[in-house]
Amino acid sequence: MRKVLLPLGLTTLSCNLAFAQPLELPTFTQTLPVNVSDNFPVESVDSISFLRALELASSASPELAAARRELAASRALISQAGARPNPILSASQDGIRGDAPETTLELSQEIELGGKRSARIEAAKRAMDVAAADLQDAQARLRGAVMGAYYDVLTAQERQDLAQAASKLAKQAVNVANRRVRAGMVSPVEETRARVAATGVQVELAQATAELEAARTRLAANWGNPQPHFERVKEPAEAVPPLPELAELYSRLNDSAQ
Repeated sequence: MRKVLLPLGLTTLSCNLAFAQPLELPTFTQTLPVNVSDNFPVESVDSISFLRALELASSASPELAAARRELAASRALISQAGARPNPILSASQDGIRGDAPETTLELSQEIELGGKRSARIEAAKRAMDVAAADLQDAQARLRGAVMGAYYDVLTAQERQDLAQAASKLAKQAVNVANRRVRAGMVSPVEETRARVAATGVQVELAQATAELEAARTRLAANWGNPQPHFERVKEPAEAVPPLPELAELYSRLNDSAQ
């Protein structure tokens, strides 16, 4: 490292010379924009789509918030890495016991050689790339968690729909069996069988309802809501990308083998 010294001047001062004011160097502060809300978001009370569920989970995720802060900080470091070293002002005093003390002010400026500045900038860019990759990884993991919970709700509500339809048919079967027994067309045993079957269907409906409630709670937990407000989820046609063609899958397989 080489230093270039730029003398400002030599001055003979009186004995009572004192530096009452310390050297004040400028400070630089930067505010990093982070869009994080202190309150957990609340979903609608009717139905919710996959994209809306993902939006709610993203806005409430502390992991995503930390990754965004890290990315913002790494971007700020790029501009700081490109800044040149500040000049240094120093003072010294000789001949304190004499009648004419001499004070020397010296201004030095560090000149970076060997590509140090460009190396700092490149390292800061690499750090930003890592932070961006970490953010994408966090987003992908959150999307996977929300998608899994979303499909659990979708499966549970379809099971409940089937159980409700079966319960309706079972009640109709009991009514038909009752009328046929009263008409003397069949034995009362047929009505008993119909009622037993209807009871089993009601048990299935209760289990499906409990499973749906648990699945809804797990989905809403992704955005910090312990009591889900939505009743149902919509068909996530936009959530699952279309499957690639078979030829494209073979091409990817060959590329990965190389």
